[in-house]
Amino acid sequence: MNSAQNGTPRSDGMEGSAGSQALAAAAGVLSALSARAPSGDDMKGKALAIISNSRPWSEFANSSQMSVPSVSEIRDRVEQNSQYYIYNYATILVALSVITVLVSPLSILGLVAILGAYTFLYILNPDRIQVGPVSLDQRTKGAALALFALIILWLTGAGSTFITLLCVVGCVSVVHMLLRKPPGEADFDTAFTNGSAV
Repeated sequence: MNSAQNGTPRSDGMEGSAGSQALAAAAGVLSALSARAPSGDDMKGKALAIISNSRPWSEFANSSQMSVPSVSEIRDRVEQNSQYYIYNYATILVALSVITVLVSPLSILGLVAILGAYTFLYILNPDRIQVGPVSLDQRTKGAALALFALIILWLTGAGSTFITLLCVVGCVSVVHMLLRKPPGEADFDTAFTNGSAV
């Protein structure tokens, strides 16, 4: 009886120790991820930068500056247009992602859950918060939110949809890079045409 009674607390103590070690390990992983994760302000700033740095859409979709490239022009067009219109391609991806979420009920539920987590982490608790042994600062919050969002995307099946969306936007972007004359070449052609007309 004494040994059994003495053994039970030891078992509970071992389970408690294992649980503490698991929490400590999770905290270490979260801290490692948070060192590389952007904060909420960083993500918001990057989203605004994508929109504000996009080239004028009238210029982006100017059909008069589209032509089938020769083999020698392909490399230059892809290199120059990929850098010049990178924010336009990113804006298209963001816009289509929003539309995809809005037309999918499960994606809407996932978006609500992610927005709820964002509200809790950044609006209701703008400062550092303590969750058990884990202290969440701005970057740790960003890592936790990103991990939560990935889980939600997997559960709702939105992950595969997003991958398909990436492929579609990638193909559209490549076609535009190939057909759109590089900015320097387009400007030269315009100036030459105007000069001839004068």
